[in-house]
Amino acid sequence: MDWRTLQSFGWARMVLLTVFFVGSAIISSAQSQTITGKVTSSEDNLGLPGANVLIKGTSRGTVTDADGNYSIEVTSGDATLVFSSIGYATTEVPVSGRTVINVVLVQDITELSEIVVVGYGSVKKSDVTGALSRVTADVIQERPTQNLFQALQGKASGVHISSNFKPGELPIVRVRGNRSLEASNEPLYVIDGIPLISGTINDISPNDIASIEVLKDASATAIYGSRGANGVVLITTKKGTTNQTNITYNGSVSLDSYKSLTDWMNGGQYIDRWRLSLMNGGLYGTAQFTDFNTPVIPGYPDPDEDISRMGLAQDPVAMESVLMGYEWEDEIGGTVRMRPSTAEEKAMGWPDQVPVYNSANIRSYDWIKDATRQGITNNHQIAISSGSETSNLYLSLNYFDQLGVQKDQDFERFTATINGELRPTDWLLAGASLIASHSVQNYGFLGPNTSNTGSKDLYSRATEQFPYALPKDQNGNWIRNPGGNLSLWNPLIDIDQAANERRASSIMASLFSEIKLTPWLRYRVNVGSQIRNYRVGSWTGPEATSHLTNRPNTAGYSNEERFSWVLENLLFIDKTFAEVHKVGITLLQSAQKFRQESINARVSSTIIDINYWYDLASNLNGTPDGYGTAFTENTLMSWMGRINYSFMDRYLLTASGRYDGASVLAPGHKWHFFPSFAVAWKMHEEDFLSGISWLNELKPRVGYGVTGNSSVAPYTTSGPLSRNPYVFGSNAAISYLPQLVRNPLLAWERTAQLNIGVDFSILRNRISGSLEYYEANTSDLIMPKALPAVSGYVSKLENVGKTRNRGFEITLSTVNIEKSDFSWTTDLNWATNKEEIVELLNGKQDMLAQRWFIGHPLQVYYQYENDGIWQNTAADLEEMSKFNANGHRFYPGTIKVVDQNGDYRITADDMFLKKI
Repeated sequence: MDWRTLQSFGWARMVLLTVFFVGSAIISSAQSQTITGKVTSSEDNLGLPGANVLIKGTSRGTVTDADGNYSIEVTSGDATLVFSSIGYATTEVPVSGRTVINVVLVQDITELSEIVVVGYGSVKKSDVTGALSRVTADVIQERPTQNLFQALQGKASGVHISSNFKPGELPIVRVRGNRSLEASNEPLYVIDGIPLISGTINDISPNDIASIEVLKDASATAIYGSRGANGVVLITTKKGTTNQTNITYNGSVSLDSYKSLTDWMNGGQYIDRWRLSLMNGGLYGTAQFTDFNTPVIPGYPDPDEDISRMGLAQDPVAMESVLMGYEWEDEIGGTVRMRPSTAEEKAMGWPDQVPVYNSANIRSYDWIKDATRQGITNNHQIAISSGSETSNLYLSLNYFDQLGVQKDQDFERFTATINGELRPTDWLLAGASLIASHSVQNYGFLGPNTSNTGSKDLYSRATEQFPYALPKDQNGNWIRNPGGNLSLWNPLIDIDQAANERRASSIMASLFSEIKLTPWLRYRVNVGSQIRNYRVGSWTGPEATSHLTNRPNTAGYSNEERFSWVLENLLFIDKTFAEVHKVGITLLQSAQKFRQESINARVSSTIIDINYWYDLASNLNGTPDGYGTAFTENTLMSWMGRINYSFMDRYLLTASGRYDGASVLAPGHKWHFFPSFAVAWKMHEEDFLSGISWLNELKPRVGYGVTGNSSVAPYTTSGPLSRNPYVFGSNAAISYLPQLVRNPLLAWERTAQLNIGVDFSILRNRISGSLEYYEANTSDLIMPKALPAVSGYVSKLENVGKTRNRGFEITLSTVNIEKSDFSWTTDLNWATNKEEIVELLNGKQDMLAQRWFIGHPLQVYYQYENDGIWQNTAADLEEMSKFNANGHRFYPGTIKVVDQNGDYRITADDMFLKKI
C-alpha cells in the first residue's frame, strides 16, 4: 500500500481501523492468560517431574519440568486443569481467574490395594504371601481367543502351555513342571469358588471371565489339599454393574493360514536324491559297489531303472510324472532321446550315449495345499449388565466358530451365561450363576501311516506323500497308494470318506448365600453342580484308507455322561485387636461327589453309509465288533482351616491345614493332612526405608506347604475283575480274573514345596515385578510294579519313587508412557524349570521300558543322535570302515549315527537323553 492509496483510503477510516485492532488485542489479552505453578508429591513435598497438566475437555496440555514446575496458557478464567502422574491420584483444579496454581498429588494406592482372589476368599494384592499370577479381563480381550489358555499364554510366569492348534482341543497346561509319573499333572480349575469336576474349560467363553489367578506355590494351593499339587487356576466370571445398565457387543473375525518352516522338495528334487541314494548303495544301473572301503562310481539317470528301482509300475500316474524328466522321440514311455556323454562322464564309465534328462520337468504336486485351507475364526458376544444398590445381573450370549486350517477340522460353540446377586438387607447376600454350553467338534480322521507309531492326522499324512505322485488318475478316480508304495495311503480320500464328530452339552450351576452374623463373623454356603454329556461318533466309508485290505465301512458310537456336585460350608472371622493386630480366620467343611456312566458300540459292514453312526442296530449287517457300558463313582470329603494374621499391616502370616478323605484310596489310607504356612514382610513400611522416595513396595516372603495327589482310577485299590473267555472241554465258558493285585496300603502322592520370593515396585509404581525361587519334592509316587509271571498278575500299584522340581521366575511390568489419550506398557516374564526323577521302583535304577531315568526329566527323548548322511568321500569311507570292522554295515547314503563314546560301536551306550 503506497502513499496515494492511503490518501485515497481516508484518514478517518485509518483511525477507525487502528482503534479496532488495538481493541481486539486488549480483548484477546483479557481472554487468554498464562498459568504457572508447581506440582509436588504428598510423600516428601518434592517436585514431581513429568507430571501431566491438561486443560479439561481439550487435548491441550503440558508436562512438568525436572523440578515439577509448569506453565500453561488458558483462554478462559473458568477453565479446569487436570493434574496426573503415574502412581498418584488424578486431581482436577478450577482456574477461577488465578494465575498461579500449586498442586500436591496424593499417592494412588489402588495398585497395592487391588483385590485378588486367593481361594475361599480374597485379599489386597499387597497382603498376598504366596506365589500367584493374575490376568484381568482387559488382557483377555486384547486378543481373540478360543479358550482362556490362549489368553494366559505368555502372561503368567511358570505356566507352560503347549497346544496342538486343533480347533476345540484343549492344550496341555503345566504349572511349574511335571511332578507325577503316572497320576495327573493337570492343575485344578475353580470357577467362582466351585471346583471344576465334570465340565471342561472349553465350556466357558473367555469373554465372560473377569479375572484369572494362578496359585503356584504350596502355601497358596494347600487349602485345596489333595487337588492342589499341580497348581490351582481360579476363574472369576463377570458380574452385573451397579446403578447403571450396559449393553455391550464384543466381536472379532480372524484369519489363520498354514505357514511351514520346512523347505519341501519338489518332485524333481526328490527323485534326484532318491536316485543318488540308490546309486550310493550300488543299487541303480551302472553304479558300481565293490566293498565298504571303495567309493561308488555313480551311474546315470535311466528311465527303466527309475521304474524298476522306485516301484513306479504300481502307479502309472506317478510313473508318468517321473518320465516327464526325460525327453522322448515320440510319446512319454516310448523311445527316449539320447545325447553324447561328456569326457568327464566317460571317465566315470558312462556309455557314449545317455538319456536326455532334466529333473525340472518332473511333475510335482502340492499335497499340503490340498490338505489345508484358509482358516477363519468368528467370535461374537452380546452382554447385558445391570444393577442397583441391592441387586445386579449379568447376562451374555456367545457364539464361537473356528474353521481349522486342516480341512477336516472345525469347532463350533454356543454359550449362555447368567450371573445374579441379591442383597435385600445389610446382613444377607445371595447369588446364583448358570453357564450352559453346547459345542460340536470335527476332530479330524486319524488314518494309517508308514512309521508304525500310531495313527496320524490329515496334515501329517500329507507331508509323507511323494511330491511327484498325484491323488487322482486322469479319469478322476482316487489313487489309493500314490507313488506305488503299498504302505503309503492317500490321505485326501478320507476328507469325504471318514468323519469323527464330537458333541458336548454342559451345564454348570452354582448358588451361594452369605449371612453376616456380627460385624466380624460371616457364614457362607456354596452349592455347585455340573453335568456334561459327551458323544463321539466315528465313521469310515467303503473307500476310507483305514480299510487297508478292502474291509467294509465301519461306524462307532460312544456316549459319556458326567455328573458332580459340591457342597461347602464356610465360616469367616475378621477382627482387629488394639488397632495393630488384624486376624482373618476361614473354616471350611466340604463334600463333593463325581459319577460317570458311558456306553459304546462299534460295528462293521453297515448297510446305509449316510446313516453314519446312527441307528446302528437296524443298519448292521452282521454282529457288532464290540460294545460295552461302564460306571464309576468317587467321593471327596474335606475339612480346612486358615488363619491370616497381620501386625501393624507390616508383618504378615498365613497358615492353613486341610484334612482330605478320598474314596479311591485303600481303607486306612483314605485320609491325609496337608499343612502350609507363609510369611511376608512389607519392608518399604519400615522407618529405615522411609527416606527412599522412589521405593513404593519391597516385600520379601517365604512359604512352605504339602499338597497331595490321588489321581488313580476308582476301584483299582480293591483288585478289579476282568472278563476272561475260555474253552472248557468242548464248551465256551466265561471267567473273571483280577486285573491288579489288591494293595491295601496304597496312599496319597505327596508334594512338599518351598517358595522364596520378593515383590517390588519403584518410581511411583512405574516399574514393578517379582522374583521367585521354588523347590518341590514329590514322594510316594503311585506307579505299577511289574510282577513275576508265576504270580498270575501283570502288575501291582505301589507308592514308590520320588521326583524333584525347582526353578526361578521373574516378572517385570513397566509403564513407559501414560497420557490421557495414549499409554504404553510392557509386561515381561521369564521362568526356568528343572524337573528330575530322584528315585524309582528299584531305588536308583533306571526303568528303560518306561523311559524313566534317574536325574533326568520325567518326559524325555531317548534315542540315537543323528549327524547327517554318510557321504561318498574318502574321509567318510575311512570312518565307515572302522565301524564296519566291528560288524556294522554303513555305506554312503545311510544315516550317520553319533558315536558318543568313540569306540566305533553303536550300542545303547550311545543313546542320548533330551527333555521333551
